[in-house]
Amino acid sequence: MIVLGYSARRPPRDWNPAERRLWGAFQEGQELDLRSGVPDEDDPATGSAWPIQRQVRAQIFASLLLNGPAGASGRVRSLRLTGAHVTGRLDLRGAVIDCALDLTGCFMDSELDLTLASVESVYLNGCRLPEVSAEVLRARTFMMRDALVEGNVWIQGSRIDQDIDLDRTRVGGLLNANLAIVGGDFNGRNWHRHQERPGPGLVVGGSLNFAGAQVNGIDLFAAQAGEGIWLQRATVGHLCAASCTVNGRISLQGSTVTGELDLADALVRANSPDEVMIDLSDAQVGKTVLSPAPHSVGVVSLRNAKFGTLQDLSQDGPRTELDGAVYERLQPLPPHSARERLVWLRRGSDIYTPQPYEQLASAYRACGLNREASQVMREKLRRAAAGQGFAQRMWGRVQDLILGYGYQPWRAAIGVTVLLTLGTMYFSAVRCDATPSRTEGLCPIKPDEHPTWDPFLYTLDLLIPLVSLGHDTAWDPVGLAKTVALALTASGWVLATTIAAAAARTINRP
Repeated sequence: MIVLGYSARRPPRDWNPAERRLWGAFQEGQELDLRSGVPDEDDPATGSAWPIQRQVRAQIFASLLLNGPAGASGRVRSLRLTGAHVTGRLDLRGAVIDCALDLTGCFMDSELDLTLASVESVYLNGCRLPEVSAEVLRARTFMMRDALVEGNVWIQGSRIDQDIDLDRTRVGGLLNANLAIVGGDFNGRNWHRHQERPGPGLVVGGSLNFAGAQVNGIDLFAAQAGEGIWLQRATVGHLCAASCTVNGRISLQGSTVTGELDLADALVRANSPDEVMIDLSDAQVGKTVLSPAPHSVGVVSLRNAKFGTLQDLSQDGPRTELDGAVYERLQPLPPHSARERLVWLRRGSDIYTPQPYEQLASAYRACGLNREASQVMREKLRRAAAGQGFAQRMWGRVQDLILGYGYQPWRAAIGVTVLLTLGTMYFSAVRCDATPSRTEGLCPIKPDEHPTWDPFLYTLDLLIPLVSLGHDTAWDPVGLAKTVALALTASGWVLATTIAAAAARTINRP
């Protein structure tokens, strides 16, 4: 191990020419560019074949960063190196470094270890590395754009004051950012959201992990993850995973996204159609755009989640589990859309639970669509009755037919009008056979005490239970007339009982 003291004025004699030049650049805070100028020759993929003139030992980095010379007069020292082959393992575990580590387009043949280190900033843009270990790293910025990491990237528990930028980087293994705290954004995008360019963003062969992380924003536009994106119990300001491709699951279980969660056109493939592909259970999100790509495979779980605004594909989207989900606004929710939304609810679960129906009705009422809200509540009561015994199912069908479970009271008015009309027409044609002249109407029970015969009032008296107009008890129907009278009386009781049940439900209605 080479150790330098701050009093050293020139590099040791056993350093190669590239390392000696790096000494001077470090003091001046300038970049040392070792590239040949030929693009194919400068590709880090060919770095193992670069000549010795482009090779710098990893221990030289450690010596400069830990015990290097002071900056030149009026200069801020920094290690800025481009197009070098870094040989050996760069071990900066636990180091406290007061300047930036800035490597561009370099090839490193061994692991970079920044575990427990404190560095002003880390730049690894365009580099090729076997693995990066930066657990519990403390830095102002961590930037590794357009890089290739053959193994894993470990940054869990790190604290980055500003941004982590991994735009268009390829990671062969997993990326672990669990419990990381990022003051700015985590970027793993293709390009800026509104300046899309061809090609993917961050590509991770394994899983992308942010469990328990605290990040101002995560941008994974057009990113790819081979074994899922995991953000359980994380706290994020905003998260964009639009147009990303994920094999496995996107999980934000128990997480909080204070701003927008954008999953538009995300292609997510679970292992089977019955497995969860997007898990937002117990999450709290300000606004969610939940419109995955058409060929996505799996189920969306919104169980017990809370949303300010939920924007989805309605019945055209994936099967969505909604039990316990609460949303202030649901989009799209146009007039006359209740039928489509009811299909959406039924697809979510084969087991009836009332809460999803009540929540959807509440969303319709919030938009002033009371007719659609009534349709949803009727369907709720239908499904509730369908799970009961035979008698309850029949009673439910009667309530639905007569009053629409209280949400269509005009049906009762039509029923009463029809029965009253038919009854009046029938009893207008009845004659009393007990009199020689077969007088009009039914025969009176008491010949000397009865009101004037009126088929309308008699039919009305039969239909109204509990209250008597004095006609139903004054006349004596026989034969078919008695059957008709009993049918009208029974219909009246059914109507009254149904109206009473609907009234009680209306009183308790939110």
